[in-house]
Amino acid sequence: MKRVRVLLVDDHTVVRRGLRRILESVPDIEVIGEVGDGVAAVGAASSLTPDVVLMDLSLPGLNGIQATKRILSEQPTINVVMLSMHAEEQYVEQSLAAGRGGQNRR
Repeated sequence: MKRVRVLLVDDHTVVRRGLRRILESVPDIEVIGEVGDGVAAVGAASSLTPDVVLMDLSLPGLNGIQATKRILSEQPTINVVMLSMHAEEQYVEQSLAAGRGGQNRR
């Protein structure tokens, strides 16, 4: 079975380390990289071509929504899972819109 290749994006190192540890305990998941800001996320997604980007919403430089839009405009087959401590509906709507990228994505 093919392993799911994951890129971790969060500006908090301790959060990235915790997520990496959890994900690496799953045999079918391979963490291929981790970065701490939106600009680096776009570059890493381009060079590493992950299956999934686990993206924090609040990032320095480009926020998670902006970074998601850029990543998906270049590589629409990547799946992005957005993480956030924010519960406001506007962030959920903006995240969903960024993921659609003008297309009907599942």
